[in-house]
Amino acid sequence: MKIAVSSTGTTLDSPIDPRFGRASYFLIVDADNKKLIDIIDNRPSQGASHGAGINAAAAVAEAGVDVVLTGRVGPKAYSVLQAAGIKVVSEVTGTALEAVENFVSGEQSFSDGPDCDAHTSSPSPKNGWQGKKGGGSGKKKGCGCGQGRNKRGN
Repeated sequence: MKIAVSSTGTTLDSPIDPRFGRASYFLIVDADNKKLIDIIDNRPSQGASHGAGINAAAAVAEAGVDVVLTGRVGPKAYSVLQAAGIKVVSEVTGTALEAVENFVSGEQSFSDGPDCDAHTSSPSPKNGWQGKKGGGSGKKKGCGCGQGRNKRGN
């Protein structure tokens, strides 16, 4: 199984980059032997005004990975990964090697949607839904798409 890990550096000791689309690198790791087999340099996409997540997802899909380990994935990138049959594990922290080891051991499970509260079906006040209905400002966690809700989730 091939795993792509969003990373701030080019070694397995590098910290996870919490941003999928604007991650500095994607380390491609063989899950069976936990060896680094390829590196995707995503730095050119970091400054893009739009499309960084989609471009990153396309690059990862082209590398033929089965799973992505990252911090957060937006809805557009998640759709591209899902269409390519790539599973996503989000909210990953630590180093790239720790993330791979935690995944292989079963300590981390697949995400069931993008990391954007407005695009998921299970609202959670802890994720910053504090705006009025339809008037979210995007200043909390999420994609900033303006789908804020009041504190009761209405």
